[in-house]
Amino acid sequence: MARFRCVCGEVLVTSGEIPNPTEWLCLSASGFEAFTGQVDAEAVYLGSTLMYRCPTSDHLWVYWRGFDEPPSLYGPQPLPQAR
Repeated sequence: MARFRCVCGEVLVTSGEIPNPTEWLCLSASGFEAFTGQVDAEAVYLGSTLMYRCPTSDHLWVYWRGFDEPPSLYGPQPLPQAR
């Protein structure tokens, strides 16, 4: 089973349970527009960007260029306080 550790220490699993509760598929609006009529779920999956969301810290690990490149890491930021 493939896995990696989030910066918060949580272990994220990238294989195994389907659907994977930490795996998200990201599809741009233009990527979405490429699909018309009856859509094959596998085609949508292959056209999507894979990301993993840590259930503990909400960090996002986005594989913009697939698994051959390291992911980009995005962390939650507090919203500025209204004055």
